[in-house]
Amino acid sequence: KRCGSVYKLKSVGDEVCHAATTSRKEPWAVVHACLGHIPFKRYEQLMTTADGVPRVADAPIDHVYAGCCMGKMREDNFSRSPEKTIKSAGVLDLINSDVMGPMQTKTPGGCTYAVMFIDDFSRHVTVYFMKKKAEVLEKLKMFKTDMENATGRKIKRIRSGNGGEYTGRLFKEYLSKQGIRHEKTLPYTPQQNGLAERTNRSLVEMAPCMLYSEPIDKKWWVEAINTSAWIINRIPNT
Repeated sequence: KRCGSVYKLKSVGDEVCHAATTSRKEPWAVVHACLGHIPFKRYEQLMTTADGVPRVADAPIDHVYAGCCMGKMREDNFSRSPEKTIKSAGVLDLINSDVMGPMQTKTPGGCTYAVMFIDDFSRHVTVYFMKKKAEVLEKLKMFKTDMENATGRKIKRIRSGNGGEYTGRLFKEYLSKQGIRHEKTLPYTPQQNGLAERTNRSLVEMAPCMLYSEPIDKKWWVEAINTSAWIINRIPNT
């Protein structure tokens, strides 16, 4: 039916079909994989804090998925109880950083390292990939520009370990020029940078779970870590 310069259409929808789509439930194994193999308790938290989360058709049973088992195998080399710190008061007040690598497998682009920048206030994690550790300063500059443009705020402090990628002359000069205070952890005390260490662990557990459960060639670890970071930024943080 024409109404002036537009046509008015009467749509006929299948209400039963719409209702079925809305109430559709997926097996826990499918939802578990889509959410990066997070525990069911984290899923329950997500259900109470977000809309559009897929419903599960079955309660999880006491079953260990092969991908989870292989991806989460690790050796604990420091305390599970990191030093208690006071959470920063605002976005970009404190950035925690850590480097992962070298990875055993190079990406198609030749990367073997990754550097994380985690905002202490929001817990938002950003990951950049590198061919060598010396690129950390370059990635910090990219991160600083992106985040400060997005938030309208300035980075005040950065917390990291004592690796050479964080203690070199150019790195120190850049922080001094930008008015950013550098907090370095003591040697052999990674728990002092607990947020970065825990995020590192989450990424290096979640990403292998994705690769092993399908399975997917290890050279795609960058995509797995990117996906893991995307998920971590959208589920309740602890």
